[in-house]
Amino acid sequence: MPKASAETLEAFLHRQEASTLCAVLLELAEAHDVVKQRLVRLQLADRPDKLAAGFKKTLSAWRRSTRFHGYRESREYGSMLEAWLDQVANELAPKDPPAAVALFESFVEADSTWFEHADDSDGAVGDAVRAACRHWLQAAALCESPAGAWPPRLMKLFLADEYGAREELLRRADLLLDEPALRSLAAQFESRMDAALDGPTKAAGRSPDVYKLSAALSLLAEALGDPDVRIRAVLRYSPDPNPVQRQSFAQAYLDADRAEDALQWLQRSWGQMEDSRQSLLADALERLGRFEDSLPIRMQMFERSPVVFYLQRWLQHLPQADRTAAQAHARQVALNHPDPVAAATLLLELGDVEAAEARVLAEPARIDGNNYPELVPLAKDFRTHECWLGETVVYRALLLGILERGYARAYGHGARYLVRLREIADSGDGLMPLQSHEAFEAEIRLRHGRKTAFWAHLNGKREAPSDDDDDLEA
Repeated sequence: MPKASAETLEAFLHRQEASTLCAVLLELAEAHDVVKQRLVRLQLADRPDKLAAGFKKTLSAWRRSTRFHGYRESREYGSMLEAWLDQVANELAPKDPPAAVALFESFVEADSTWFEHADDSDGAVGDAVRAACRHWLQAAALCESPAGAWPPRLMKLFLADEYGAREELLRRADLLLDEPALRSLAAQFESRMDAALDGPTKAAGRSPDVYKLSAALSLLAEALGDPDVRIRAVLRYSPDPNPVQRQSFAQAYLDADRAEDALQWLQRSWGQMEDSRQSLLADALERLGRFEDSLPIRMQMFERSPVVFYLQRWLQHLPQADRTAAQAHARQVALNHPDPVAAATLLLELGDVEAAEARVLAEPARIDGNNYPELVPLAKDFRTHECWLGETVVYRALLLGILERGYARAYGHGARYLVRLREIADSGDGLMPLQSHEAFEAEIRLRHGRKTAFWAHLNGKREAPSDDDDDLEA
């Protein structure tokens, strides 16, 4: 018989008597202030004015506070702010949307307080302000106010931004405004931008307002899904866009699935950014089905930068009849690559395992043990293919890189590499033409014997890392 599924917590609670649940909640309220506060607010569910007053009181207390939250406290501080915002959105906004809008607006207008009271290096406070902007839009959408009342209020709130965290007001303005209203708002920003470009500062130099207004139009372009709005804004003050701007134009059109429009910005050389232009050009041509034009570009990009990503992009749309010749050419490019790690990675991608192992065996001294992001996946691939010699070369390079740098944070990983090297040596397959494992380990003991922290890891006296190497920072 099939095993009965476990009862969910929700289903279990629905089966309980009200008196039982009441007793549990009272017990939790006595032990946890957050539960008690939630129950108090629940008592005010039918009194939104009182509920709003309670939220306003909390906000006012935070604004009066002089406490500074350091780096270690800032994430908790940001989480506390977001929790308050969520409470207002969930408990007050459905019952009294205008009161919720007023609270969210007060929170956004007080962004200087939140930023100046915390070290926001990890962005938690900025995240809270952005969340407040989204909540403001959603609560405003619940109000019965005339639609025309919101754009001026939205514009004023955005233009007062001094910390760069109110972008969501325009980026997600579609939560509040329909397309005609969004385009009308964009037209108002464009009018302001024209005035800024033609204003009294024109002779002395471009007004800084121009860039803020251009940023606003870029955000509205996202809300509309229309890159033309953004591109028109940039062209107003930069009629001959530079390569960085052209790249952003082309990418915006591709993101909007308008490859034909992207092509107009991909025709001239971008100088030092030419590789970016070529990549975007090939992408646009592929979206238009013009593979006969994109494939030569993909091949040239691979030849200039022989890495797996460019190889895959080249082969992706190649006709089956041309694949054998292309793979043979790619193999030759890999064999001629000066970097043995990059060459071996390419050869493994092409399925030539023997050549990949031979490539690292030919020049083990040239392998940079600090190239952690490429070496660890390569070692794992060699292990998958049972290429013990290739795996040995790579793990030796990694281990030496760690020890020679004295990189104590990675000693646990290094110890695990040495254990794996011992396993390979003990398998009996032999390591010729490489140095024997006994000689290799004797050598590192001689050179690094004083790194006691490393040997402590190896002897099991320190906690070893997990098998997931992703947390190692080279």
